[in-house]
Amino acid sequence: MSVNRFDYSGNLARASTYHGYRNTFWPPADSYHLTSLDLTPANPAMGDAWQERLDALKTVIDEQWRDAKLHGVPERTRFSDPRAVAQALRALGDHLQRPHDRQALLLRAKAIEHGYDDEILKTLAGLQEEVALVSGQLATWYGKQTGGLPSAFGCQLNPARQRDVELAMALVDQVPAYLKGLHTHLRLGDVPSFAATDLFFMAGEGNLHPKHIAYFLPEDEGVKRSPFKKTYYFANTHAAMVEHLAAPLARRFLATGAQHDAASEPFRRIPTLGVLSHELGHFVHRQETTYSPLNNANRWASVVLQEVAADVFGILILAQVWAPALQIPPEQVLEYYLGECLRYLNRGLGLFPDCDGMYLQLSYFVQLGALTLQHEDGQPVQLLVDHGALLAGLRSLARVLADALLTGDPEAAVAFYQFYGPARLQPLQPLVTALASTPAQSIEYVQEPVRVPTDCAATCAQARL
Repeated sequence: MSVNRFDYSGNLARASTYHGYRNTFWPPADSYHLTSLDLTPANPAMGDAWQERLDALKTVIDEQWRDAKLHGVPERTRFSDPRAVAQALRALGDHLQRPHDRQALLLRAKAIEHGYDDEILKTLAGLQEEVALVSGQLATWYGKQTGGLPSAFGCQLNPARQRDVELAMALVDQVPAYLKGLHTHLRLGDVPSFAATDLFFMAGEGNLHPKHIAYFLPEDEGVKRSPFKKTYYFANTHAAMVEHLAAPLARRFLATGAQHDAASEPFRRIPTLGVLSHELGHFVHRQETTYSPLNNANRWASVVLQEVAADVFGILILAQVWAPALQIPPEQVLEYYLGECLRYLNRGLGLFPDCDGMYLQLSYFVQLGALTLQHEDGQPVQLLVDHGALLAGLRSLARVLADALLTGDPEAAVAFYQFYGPARLQPLQPLVTALASTPAQSIEYVQEPVRVPTDCAATCAQARL
């Protein structure tokens, strides 16, 4: 089974129907380019027993995944055998040195067996873990199937990236005034806790393709509308995607008139801050904002446009509030953003709401004139970038979203989506055609106890399936 990943209408017609699909790769394709990411440098490496118990957790979770695929998920937030998962977690807790780490793990094991309550969620949101282990029916890709499937992950705090998070959040009081300057009715809601970590373990659905760079708990576990939220962000996963997937696309398709050192510390800080600002973008709203009418009218468009809003408001917060204060060149922020637009777009259309959202943003900028798509006969397809024009385009799009999406009018939102979204392929057709000529790409985790040699840890481990 394979699909044309850029067949928007055909893919959209099949969205969320892959419940019985058991292949490692999604969407189905004839070939993939893989880049290996070695997770072992982030592993706390607490001895042979630690690794054996991680392997035991992986075995349990993978069995739960197979059972869910064969027989369905018994409950949105519960495993078919919660006791086995809880026991595997508790066995790992014996190795954790910090009280907060052990407390969080034991609370999660309790929730797996008996369900969450507000006291557990409140405590988990407030704990500062250095090593976190999480198991649950974690959300998979919305276009693949709705709901969650058995997954487990382990991650360790990345001190440098967490320090960037803290520096940015120390400036968050400046954000409401900035938003009001964009549009007088914009507000910022309460933002969840955010842990910038490095991933060292993944099992179940989360270990398939494509990979997630973050989980938003407890929402991704099926617990909706909890006031106690925490995001676990995987800095090493995201850095590998930026370096090996987004950066090559940017070099091929972007003409910026500038050269930046992607290995420089300012640029290395941007991906974490980009995800954090995207998280803030999800909580930008108007007093009257509600998504229920749009959800009822067109659920796919609703999810796409909410992701667009998070992208646009988030990258503006990063480029115009945080970057100047943190001495990060705003031009580098905008180039990171365009590289991410290309990386997501390259996954396909009608498969992932966030990818359709990236198409919409690029289409808006091209039609507005904030980007120029160059595609003369015999010349490479390129987006010509003027940083000032792009920034003006982002501010324009933010104001349009404030009126077309955040007022809660479903007709205006759907009309906006239909005009700029992938239903109208013509504005970006040359770019989409060029992307379609190459295989889909993904990151493959190496998480064996044996280290990958340094000179083979990244691109030399590429494989074609």
